[in-house]
Amino acid sequence: MTRAELLVGQYRAMTVFRRLSLGLAATSCLLPSSAAVAHATATTPQLAGHLAYITSAGVLDVVDVFNDGTTSSPQQLAPITTAQSPNTVKATNLVVSGDGSRLAWSEVTSKPDPTYGSIETGATIVVRNMSTGRDVTLRSESYLLGFSGHRLVVTGAHTYRLVMTPSPHLERIHDGNAYAVATYPKGIVDVASSVGGTNSAVETDRLRLTTFGGHHTLLHTYKVGTSYRSAAANIDAVSGDGAKLLAELGNHQDFEGLGPSSSFDSFTLDTASHARARLGHYGTNAAKWRLAGAAFAGPHNTPWLALHSGYTRTSGGLKVRGVVVHYSAGTWQEESNAAIAVTGNRAGWVVIQAGEWDPVMSSPDGEYAPQPTLEALLEGPHGFRHTLAGIGGTQLLWVG
Repeated sequence: MTRAELLVGQYRAMTVFRRLSLGLAATSCLLPSSAAVAHATATTPQLAGHLAYITSAGVLDVVDVFNDGTTSSPQQLAPITTAQSPNTVKATNLVVSGDGSRLAWSEVTSKPDPTYGSIETGATIVVRNMSTGRDVTLRSESYLLGFSGHRLVVTGAHTYRLVMTPSPHLERIHDGNAYAVATYPKGIVDVASSVGGTNSAVETDRLRLTTFGGHHTLLHTYKVGTSYRSAAANIDAVSGDGAKLLAELGNHQDFEGLGPSSSFDSFTLDTASHARARLGHYGTNAAKWRLAGAAFAGPHNTPWLALHSGYTRTSGGLKVRGVVVHYSAGTWQEESNAAIAVTGNRAGWVVIQAGEWDPVMSSPDGEYAPQPTLEALLEGPHGFRHTLAGIGGTQLLWVG
């Protein structure tokens, strides 16, 4: 399987926000008492954040989410590409910069196909400056890896950064043909992998920080055996403040992957030691849990994961499960046993999307895709939980 095929199916910007006024409305010419002001302030919903999400129809919407679980009306951001019927355009592959000021996504154009349902005919990358509302577009089928600062990084056969001047174009990052797995403020996180070895090691993976200037900092060297817990060809995650890296050790080949459930390590990127913590894996090894998406929440960057299982044989055929878990007290704890996506922000607000994994029509690799089944759930400080009415998507991100 090629690297591009490994990246297919990974589910990993917006206009100027319509901000809602939270000011108190004057109801008389008399000044309110201090007690009335205190009561109004205590009961006025406060903004938890701006949530961008891609619906199952491939539409990118954004809403303001408040701490009582209410939201503003959805504002559609994409697709902006047009296509003549019966062709369709869908938004996918949503990424956001660490400071929330840039959002990017791909817009994929497809045509109907009697065998596969639809076939992709082209793609356009869209980058939006949320401060100015300006869009930049570029025709490219590359996978959006993430932002390094305000610079978008994409990957495919090689890894590139998007350069805006004199006109938008892709500039290759000279990483020595390593596997790019994430972005961080100074460049990319990559894995220099070599096959072969002695004794039980069949692959050596060197997890590195690589700057755009070509400087490499080794984080860890993994000796990969027949467990197939490789650090290469995965999609890892870095917290919005650039302080923590979450690395997946596993195999995604042909969707289910080889070997046991993926395990996870974290590294501190804001310290010279780049301390490594071994977080282990969720559930049983036999379930073959793989990473579908990762997020960080709260001031200490608590990791949250959306995972999918391998195939399970049931009376109704093969099934794939999805869960959302978070790392607490030294273990992965299940938060939802039927979910497909999760996002978190520094204030501690988490949104979980309930859903299931459905088979992709005529997929040659037996792939499954996430589908929302219920409205998204907002979780916050002090055990707050509330359904976000009318909100649901295959991918979610806090933005702005």
